[in-house]
Amino acid sequence: MPVKLLRIHVLADDYAGYEVRGLYAQHGLSLLLELYIDGVKRLILFDTGQDGYAVLHNAKLMKLDIGSVDAIVLSHSHYDHTGGVLDIVKQVEKKPIPIIAHPDIAKPAIHIAKNWIRDVGLPHSLDVLEKHGAKPLLLSQPLEIASGVVFLGEIPRYRPELTASITNLYTIENGKLVPHDIKDDTGLAIDVEGYGVVLISGCGHSGVVNMVIHAKRVLGKDVRAVVGGIHLASANRDTVERVLEALRSEGVEELYLGHCTGLRAEYLAMERYGDRFTKIYTGFVKTFSSRELES
Repeated sequence: MPVKLLRIHVLADDYAGYEVRGLYAQHGLSLLLELYIDGVKRLILFDTGQDGYAVLHNAKLMKLDIGSVDAIVLSHSHYDHTGGVLDIVKQVEKKPIPIIAHPDIAKPAIHIAKNWIRDVGLPHSLDVLEKHGAKPLLLSQPLEIASGVVFLGEIPRYRPELTASITNLYTIENGKLVPHDIKDDTGLAIDVEGYGVVLISGCGHSGVVNMVIHAKRVLGKDVRAVVGGIHLASANRDTVERVLEALRSEGVEELYLGHCTGLRAEYLAMERYGDRFTKIYTGFVKTFSSRELES
């Protein structure tokens, strides 16, 4: 059964908007998903930014109650999506609070560049999160969290040539440094009654086109809109154009993009999609429902 209404509140993005004074921007992403299912309101926090203080500050200014969150979904391990998770878990009143993610969420993510090394992965151990009331649910397969709300699990690389990548990223397996393929990168697909499927992406390291294809196969429906980051900031023009063309071919009609998407990709998306492209920002709010068809 589809969701009656989906309202997305952007709590963290690289750019801060102007509707609410005093909002903090940061390199990262956090979206509060307000869902109405069978007359019941549910709140899912999708990613937690890199800084819990900023996310909680923004939520307060936006008059949103983080303490009432029903579940946390982490798109992948990188610090700019998971850094605020411990502070937020401490604030959530409903315990244990499910944290839904891929099993590789806790794998080291080691970035080596310019003769330096840093861990860019989950900054807190799962044990610490559990100590403060979290309940990790680590899944590589799709899971319907609630009616019409599907965690996509591991995303197959259907179009490997369109898979976003990070150079010089490694993990540790059997005591050895090996390339990190970011299999933990995933998203949510939400079927909104009278509107269609909305794909929520954190960074789209698995490739936003692959995510769209997977969501279509899991739900059996086209994806109408993509919301979040799609990691094209370092992609050349040809790659961006091929991604946008593939999205159009797969039936995606609307784009709401920010974070790691990149200026070139945003510009080309605006050219390709016109007023069906929107740049998201901290403080941005978007409602998806059957009423959208009348506007």
